[in-house]
Amino acid sequence: MEQNHCTTRTGKWKQLTELDRYKIEAYFQAGLKPQEIAAYIGCSKRTIERERRLGMTAQLKPATKNIKTCGDLQVQWVYLADAAQRRHEENAARKGRGLKIDKDHALARHIEHKIKTEKWSPAAVIGELCQRGWSYDVRICVKPLYNYIDQQLFLELTNDDLLYKKNRDKQTENSRRGVAWNNRDGKSIDERPEPVNRREEFGHWEIDLVVGRKGTKPVILTLVERQTRKSLYVLIKNKSQKEVLQALRRLQRRVKGDFTHVFKSITANKGSEFLDGEGMKRAAKCGEVYYAHPYSSWERGSNENGNRMLRRFLPKGTDFSKLKPKELQRIEDWVNNYPPKIFGYKSANDMYAAMI
Repeated sequence: MEQNHCTTRTGKWKQLTELDRYKIEAYFQAGLKPQEIAAYIGCSKRTIERERRLGMTAQLKPATKNIKTCGDLQVQWVYLADAAQRRHEENAARKGRGLKIDKDHALARHIEHKIKTEKWSPAAVIGELCQRGWSYDVRICVKPLYNYIDQQLFLELTNDDLLYKKNRDKQTENSRRGVAWNNRDGKSIDERPEPVNRREEFGHWEIDLVVGRKGTKPVILTLVERQTRKSLYVLIKNKSQKEVLQALRRLQRRVKGDFTHVFKSITANKGSEFLDGEGMKRAAKCGEVYYAHPYSSWERGSNENGNRMLRRFLPKGTDFSKLKPKELQRIEDWVNNYPPKIFGYKSANDMYAAMI
């Protein structure tokens, strides 16, 4: 039966404010009863009774006549507004759903191992678990995992174990600095075909050198395929054109498939070690060498991101003269087996194998 003319007023629920609590404290000190205080505050008697329990605090006060429990002082329980407000705020902070990660310690240990020992990102850990089938009782997403790390809820994992976060502004093309073009053996990146720019075609690489400790000569030649993000690392003796060309020739023995299909073009910066464009084309058997604008590292973004991955294991200041080829190969395998989010957490090796 519908009631169109109901006269019962709908109660408006509200919490007591800090000002209300100081009023309640004054009313209790004046000797008023909970029902009388409720009428002044505008709430129920039960609200005042619960509030009194929340703010009750033991205090030492002068003893009354004939009661000498602590000499001239005795313990009395009184309502204090500041204590009630503090406890109210503490209770409010504990509200909400419980932490999922507390319910599955095996998952927590797996996350700690992947991030701290294997140097994976939180997104890669969650993506890899989704790809292979979630085998743990508790399921979490990437954003809560970052929140757990921020709140230091892991025993052995903090933000210091994360290599970097995406908190830097991207550089725009308007900030490009123009420098005279003085390389006659290659083409400007402005002449690179649009399908290559959009990563729609396989076989186009970016090249760079990663230097070691100041005063040492060995460097690492890095190549990253633009479409699949496949990385190749070669340890060379020094930053010279001769060593770069020899390294490109050695790569022919490592790369599977038709080398002319694998290497269609190379994009480099204008460092002196890469200025022999014709020699690089002959050594790599590629169709063209393109040169990025000076001071425009974002034009070789795949290469720069790949170098950051390499720096997880070989930070700046590392002496590459002590680096063993097997160790460099282990790092290369780690990078190529890492599951990035951009490929739906498939590795560069998976993407590369589909193209060969």
